[in-house]
Amino acid sequence: MSFLSYSLKAQTGGDPKLPKEIEKAYKAFDAEEYFYAVELLQDAYNEAKGRDQKSEVLFKLAESYRMMNEYAEAERNYNKAIKVGYRDPKAIMLRGDMLKAMGEYEEAIEVYQEYKKENPTDSMADEAIESTRKAIERKNKPSQYQVDNMKDINSPAMDFSVMYGGDRRENDVIYFVSSRDESVGGDEDSWTGESFMDLYTSTAERKSRGRRRGNDEEEEVSYADLKWSTPVLLDEEEILNSEFHEGTATFDSRKKELYFTRCIVDDDLRLGCGIYKTEMQGQSWREPERQIIGGDTMANIGDPCLSLDDKFLYFVSDDFNSKGAHDIFVTEYDRRSKSWGKPRNLGTKVNTSGSERFPIVHGDGFLYFASNGHPGMGGLDIYKVKLGDDGMPEGDVIHLEFPINSSSDDFALVWEPGSDTKKGFLSSNREGAKKRYGSKENSDDIWSVYRTPLVFNIEGVVIDSEEKTPIPEATVTLDGPDGSITITADENGYYIFDDTKVMENVNYTLHFSKKQYLANTGEVTTIGFEIDAFEYVPSAGYFIKRLTLNKELDPIKKPIVLPNVFFDLGKWDLRPEAMSALDSVVTILDNNPNITIGMRSHTDYRDSEDRNNWLSKKRADTCVNYLISKGVNPKRLEAQGMGESEPFTIPKNYDGYGKEHFKEGDQLTERFIKTLSAEKQEIGNQINRRTDFKVLSDDFVPEGAEDKPKAADTDALIQAGRENEAKPGEILVMKRPMSFGALARQANMNIREFKELNGGLRGVRPFVGLQVKMEKDGNYQEWDATHYQVKRRGIDLGDIAKELDIDEEVLEELNPELEEIDIQPGLWIRYK
Repeated sequence: MSFLSYSLKAQTGGDPKLPKEIEKAYKAFDAEEYFYAVELLQDAYNEAKGRDQKSEVLFKLAESYRMMNEYAEAERNYNKAIKVGYRDPKAIMLRGDMLKAMGEYEEAIEVYQEYKKENPTDSMADEAIESTRKAIERKNKPSQYQVDNMKDINSPAMDFSVMYGGDRRENDVIYFVSSRDESVGGDEDSWTGESFMDLYTSTAERKSRGRRRGNDEEEEVSYADLKWSTPVLLDEEEILNSEFHEGTATFDSRKKELYFTRCIVDDDLRLGCGIYKTEMQGQSWREPERQIIGGDTMANIGDPCLSLDDKFLYFVSDDFNSKGAHDIFVTEYDRRSKSWGKPRNLGTKVNTSGSERFPIVHGDGFLYFASNGHPGMGGLDIYKVKLGDDGMPEGDVIHLEFPINSSSDDFALVWEPGSDTKKGFLSSNREGAKKRYGSKENSDDIWSVYRTPLVFNIEGVVIDSEEKTPIPEATVTLDGPDGSITITADENGYYIFDDTKVMENVNYTLHFSKKQYLANTGEVTTIGFEIDAFEYVPSAGYFIKRLTLNKELDPIKKPIVLPNVFFDLGKWDLRPEAMSALDSVVTILDNNPNITIGMRSHTDYRDSEDRNNWLSKKRADTCVNYLISKGVNPKRLEAQGMGESEPFTIPKNYDGYGKEHFKEGDQLTERFIKTLSAEKQEIGNQINRRTDFKVLSDDFVPEGAEDKPKAADTDALIQAGRENEAKPGEILVMKRPMSFGALARQANMNIREFKELNGGLRGVRPFVGLQVKMEKDGNYQEWDATHYQVKRRGIDLGDIAKELDIDEEVLEELNPELEEIDIQPGLWIRYK
């Protein structure tokens, strides 16, 4: 993390009044030789005189540890400095920052509150407390991403800042920065105590374990699930990799020119960093050339990143009047002068008084960067901001959620090329990273980032509505946009469609059936679930949401009572609640196209028998007429006025009106009801005044469907074929929305056949006015020759007229119904 702190900085002499040991330690500290300064400061503490000297030595020791990312030692020495009497309260704030970086959030809040007592007017404490509380919330509500250590690549040294190398069409070669012992710059860095940094490369070799995916999709895996080759130097000829530090790199859009950071150190004098450009010539790298930004040849710059069109170069600097420790700038390439123009600071949206580092442009239009100045979870956090056409940020800076960000330093997030953010790499010294050489502290490691799949199971039990017991081996069909899947429930009525059959962001219809039962349907959606609704399954590597749909089926041997089908006294007009109940009968008939039913209206014993028979028949007729108005075939309906002839018997598990007043087996006869209190009598009579339906047959043949002939001669078959060829196929115009599954069953087809007959119906949702073909072997030649089917959204009649080369007014005259119907996919437009 020391890159770009290598500013041009002269070493300063010490105070002559200080003991030599302290002067030597301070000199190393001022020269940013923190690795050496730690040991010198520890020795100097014993020579320090008085509380002021001792506290100053302890503070600088804490600062040295902080700059080396050794949080625990830094926190311990800040605390010691405070206790000894260090006067600047910033030590309290820095101690809180170290606790926060270690993930000790509650303790950090307590320390920030101490700082607030010392500086009640300073808003920094309130901001730190608020961001720490927010960090606790974020950690308790992780995002969909999983972050895994790249163990094949990482070493005890610093490994960070991945970029994609190799061929433009492949993403299995990466370049990254490392300070491992094999580096060309073998000298020991006085800041970190590690080798100088170089660029390395590694290649994905094979899959080691796969993440489960469904629907025969190509298997998607995290980069951590691949086997990677042992990293090697990107350049062993010491042209690109030199005796100095080489750091963060970026390719141009052609993956031809490589831009990278180089920081020069000479006899421990830091001479600044620059951005260099090179490219491959044959098997070797061309000698790198330093890039001049805005004409400033001495500017301290690094962390280069090109925009996708190579027009803009983003970089980091503490020059150019930067506002914080490090700011992100952008410069535009001038093709005439073949030079980079004057840099522009990305402004206060991005840059703060802290450090902003590692800018990376992605194909989704966002700039990703790291910062310790914006409110975060601790240390450096990763943020993103939308970029405008001018290369500058627009909109608000967005903090990426846990676990992409953690309490530690998180930086250099790069996504796989493209516009998706499914997988990539980040760098972090978070928990789980390898320990540094000879240290208990975590090193900077490379981590894979993977958007973990959200998978769904749909499961449940099919139940007898009367007995409330499971129905063994019921048939369950899952109907979705890609077709239907049918399974059989087990002996306990249990069924399950696992994640290989259920996809995200889909509305499903389930159909349940069993012989001697009325078929039923239910709706399940996999749209709109937040991540906290899922359970993470580590062994499978996905988040799962189990959706439960238990469904009751009505046995056809008994009448089925319709709740809320009530009539005013002595009348047979339907009330609104009755219409709603009868709509459920329409659905039942749609789901069971082969049944006929008797709609039965009952009265209580009051009034004469003839009057009750007459009134109940009127009411039954009203119900039947309503069902016919909803498109039900009259041949499937029979109105039956039952009068008072069938008093209701309370069944097992009765859950209807008045259930608390009666027990199983009570028969609500006139004699029984008259034994009850006046209140219960009225309840019993109300229960008797019911409307129900009873299945009369289950072998009805819908219009357009024929029984298979037992035998037929050849001439008859030929003649039938000719007649069928001449007869146009049936077109049904939907008067109310019905599922395609229900329409398919009505047409005696499976859902796939039905959709193929109707042009695939991809992206089509049922709507009033939609025309569908209903005969599998019907003749639709004339229909197809005179109609155009809408295939996409967002077009109007003018677009269709232009495509068909027809006057729009002609289409309006041929399709008068379009005044009341929106043009949407699936709709047929007549044009001849």
